[in-house]
Amino acid sequence: MKSTNSIDRRKLLNIIRREYLHFQKIRNKYPIVNNSIPILWFGDIERYYSSKKRIVTVSLNPSSNEFKLPAETKFSYKYRFPDFKPGDSKSLYIAYNNYYEKPSCYKRWFDAGYGMVLKGFSASYYDGENIAVHTDIGSQYATNPNWSKLSDDARINLENIGLETWHKLMKILEPDVILFSASRGYQEKIERIFKPIEPKWVEKDVKSDTPLLIRRFNVNDKIVCVFFQVQGRKPFLRTSKEEKLKFANYLIN
Repeated sequence: MKSTNSIDRRKLLNIIRREYLHFQKIRNKYPIVNNSIPILWFGDIERYYSSKKRIVTVSLNPSSNEFKLPAETKFSYKYRFPDFKPGDSKSLYIAYNNYYEKPSCYKRWFDAGYGMVLKGFSASYYDGENIAVHTDIGSQYATNPNWSKLSDDARINLENIGLETWHKLMKILEPDVILFSASRGYQEKIERIFKPIEPKWVEKDVKSDTPLLIRRFNVNDKIVCVFFQVQGRKPFLRTSKEEKLKFANYLIN
């Protein structure tokens, strides 16, 4: 099945509504950042749908910095998601789409991790013929303390919720390419939910201490090419800018 050419707002609004209601129910059970919102994606989903190549970038969970500016002492969704109206799940759709248009967006982090890789695919979060969106596979919730410092029980429970939501979202977004950088072993999360085409990951030497792993998967009867690399302090940080630009050359068709 080929990907659809038009955006399915109904499905997106439905998954946002379900996630928002669930978030409201459990937010006090886990160390979720105060005055935050669930983030299903970052970026203009409508321009993503109309792109020649649909690209989704992936990390583990939103940073608490999404809800706190350097000069501020309190957490708030208003800093980077001012279009959200409390109690109105539909406004999350607008807030997500407008994220990169805001001067306060966490541009430095996204550009350092994914900017050059996207450039190699003639893609960007901001402009051009291919507009990418960013997602999180571990959890759609920002936590305090951060992900690596959560208790095992909290992390496992949030991850089970987050992986299910991310899986549903990918079936709606129908990407052509997924660019994923996370801790070692997280590529196995993809194997749990998508049917692989190749029997194992293809390794590419990108002059880093960890190889680039590439593998195709069947997502909603559509073939998606997944690129995975163990991250450093930031996604794809262990790989040079020159090598990141070459990732697109390894696309398996």
